[in-house]
Amino acid sequence: MTDKERKRIANRKYYEKNKDRLAEKWKHDEDRKEYLKEYYKNNKDAILLRAREWNRRNKEARKLIVVREKRSKLKPFWEVKPTK
Repeated sequence: MTDKERKRIANRKYYEKNKDRLAEKWKHDEDRKEYLKEYYKNNKDAILLRAREWNRRNKEARKLIVVREKRSKLKPFWEVKPTK
């Protein structure tokens, strides 16, 4: 096992152990938000390409996600106000 793999495993364990605390910390970190905005702007094409490839490879999973989104947008009949 290489050092890189060991470090990756150690970081993953640390994150799993502390993810609630880290999420709360990162939510209010303005520097991190700015960094991520710049990162997504600079790497938009690569990110979209990766997403497109994932969607192509995982058609069934993508279909489930789309159906779930449609269901969440639908309102039950008792919440829909009838028009008069």
